[in-house]
Amino acid sequence: MSVVVTVVAFLLLSLKSGMLFAQTGGKCEGEKCTFQKPTVTWVRPPELGLEGNGVSITAGPLYDVMAYLSAYLNGYEHKFEVYPVKRAWSLVRNTHSSEKVYCFYGAAYQKERVEWGYFTQPTSINLPLLIAAKKALHSSSNKKLVAGHANPMLGYFESVSLRTLLRQNLRTVLYDEVNNVYADTVEQWATPNNVVRLNGLGKDLGMHTIELLESGRIDFGYVGHREFSVLPKEELDVLHVYQISELSQELRGTKRVLCSKSELGHIVTNALDNAFTDIMSNPKQNQIFRDINFAADGYPLFFKPLFDERWSKVMVN
Repeated sequence: MSVVVTVVAFLLLSLKSGMLFAQTGGKCEGEKCTFQKPTVTWVRPPELGLEGNGVSITAGPLYDVMAYLSAYLNGYEHKFEVYPVKRAWSLVRNTHSSEKVYCFYGAAYQKERVEWGYFTQPTSINLPLLIAAKKALHSSSNKKLVAGHANPMLGYFESVSLRTLLRQNLRTVLYDEVNNVYADTVEQWATPNNVVRLNGLGKDLGMHTIELLESGRIDFGYVGHREFSVLPKEELDVLHVYQISELSQELRGTKRVLCSKSELGHIVTNALDNAFTDIMSNPKQNQIFRDINFAADGYPLFFKPLFDERWSKVMVN
């Protein structure tokens, strides 16, 4: 065999091997390489209801939502992992790979995040946001949370204004790297005297807020319905609960998926948006998705009619 033929044969063999290697993302096993699916890693910060092993999430209401959506993304491997919020954001911002993408489930839309990530359309809707206080903020406060109340929106949760509370120098807490509608609203009237700023330290932030209330470090704080739902009666009885007037009546979509700003991240968010369109156009799938969202947020059952009404106005229409 001549030198030229040998060189040509070698180059062809190298090219074929390189193509196979590229198809597998650099992984070959046995005599033949098989196509390896890209991986979508869904991330969440630590919170109540998440179960798992190490960083892997294996069960819980929020896992049910993520797993339901992942079923619409054929052709991908899926992982579900929990990280402190700062680490979760870092993974989304800094991972740019054709083989793996990190997607934060439940992200609030922030303009600055568009610079480093791709958002999906909203995956759920808002209900009145609640704050808790150790002392009554109004003399007429009804502080009890009792499931089954006929119409909680007609006086059950008294409304209070964040603007008024903060201008009275009552203290609340904001957590580093947590940007949501509550934090955005508080920032309008924040001063060193009325806001305590903390690192979340990998905790469930709602329960951490309740600890700060109990210790007297803050006067009021945002607490999710899920945290209220698991508090024992003796703890719930000493809290005064209000809805925030600035954040309770406006209808809006919430909880988007935010994926890394890579080619794969763009493909995944587009696929999820197509999935949402399919879900909303199918009455049975729409109902399933709506109900697992309601359960994931830990809302009491008396909020179900209001949730269904807002869902149909915002998500379906």
